[in-house]
Amino acid sequence: MKNKIVRTLSIQKYGMFSTFFMALGLLLFAADAQSQALYKIIPGSQIKVSGTSNLHDWNMIASTFSCEGNFKVKDGELLDISSLSFSLPVTNLKSKEDLLNTRAYKALKAAEFSKITFKLKDATVMPQQKLRATGSLTIGGITNEVVIMTSYAINSDETITCKGSKAIKMSDHKIKAPSFMMGALKTGNDVTIDILLKLKK
Repeated sequence: MKNKIVRTLSIQKYGMFSTFFMALGLLLFAADAQSQALYKIIPGSQIKVSGTSNLHDWNMIASTFSCEGNFKVKDGELLDISSLSFSLPVTNLKSKEDLLNTRAYKALKAAEFSKITFKLKDATVMPQQKLRATGSLTIGGITNEVVIMTSYAINSDETITCKGSKAIKMSDHKIKAPSFMMGALKTGNDVTIDILLKLKK
């Protein structure tokens, strides 16, 4: 009988500790969630895609796209990014040449895959206001995991600015580099994506 009572008290004690730690975990999770905030892009953001050809360099720019993420900022310091998603309609990329636009949209399969997207998998806040973002980049229906390095700044108005660039090969996304004038002008396989994001909660 005595052993049974001891076992019962032990179970009750274990249950109390289990409940305590569960409650503590929930409180810590709630506190962490409250310290994060959803940020969305604001005017001034821009994506620039640049490349080369056998005649001259070229670029296409987009200032209309969507991007939002959960950022953890405390006392003017960026501590963490728990999520971030980006979506750019292909036809929002514009150059000064209509022919380049038409050929680029065709090469990017815009009729079938209308958006270029990025979804964050992991982000590391590094010294000297640098960010290392790993995620899935989808272009022309082909998704590759990429690592993007950017700088960031927490501005006085509590907005966040991120700037960086990423070099990719069109062939990695099974995209055939556009050509013009019966092949007289051929674009290169390598392109650079320059990123300027201005975000506000």
